Amino acid sequence: MRPSREELRRAFQAGFQSIDAGDTFYAGFDTFLTSIGYRKRDEAACTCRDDGAHGHLPECRWMKT
Repeated sequence: MRPSREELRRAFQAGFQSIDAGDTFYAGFDTFLTSIGYRKRDEAACTCRDDGAHGHLPECRWMKT
């Protein structure tokens, strides 16, 4: 199961807040998704709409554990 639109909205917000705090976007984004039970699965198929043709989105391969 992939993150919902609302969960992604909140993850992006956490990422931007971490930038404001002097850290990287991914520090906040990844921490938020991990805190609500998701894990980035490198072995999972790409979850980008264009199958990663233009690079991967931050939410690619995040799955509920």
